[in-house]
Amino acid sequence: MSRFYNIFKQFIQYYLYLLLILAIVYFFNHLPFILGLMIGVIASMINTYIFEIYLDNAKKDDTMHISTGNMWRYLVAILACIIWYFNKESINIIGIIIGLMISYVVVIIRPLLKVSK
Repeated sequence: MSRFYNIFKQFIQYYLYLLLILAIVYFFNHLPFILGLMIGVIASMINTYIFEIYLDNAKKDDTMHISTGNMWRYLVAILACIIWYFNKESINIIGIIIGLMISYVVVIIRPLLKVSK
């Protein structure tokens, strides 16, 4: 389990840096795209966490059912879109979509990263 926390700690660090940069940019120019990107990155961070939990559970020997938590990740994406729906004037949906795609990029790049055990 410590390997899981080391990997996710690395990812959460990148997400938090990105959120900090986006918050600074949003502070100076209140663009709806940046706010949507921030919401998408937060949802992406939650999706990455869910994926890592299910991946860690799949690695256990006594696991009979292997899942990647797709239903939970879909619900997080739907929740982000619901937030956009009720705040269409101040949030850009394209930013949310791009932010949500970050978790899938992380899932694809994850095996390429060299993480020490």
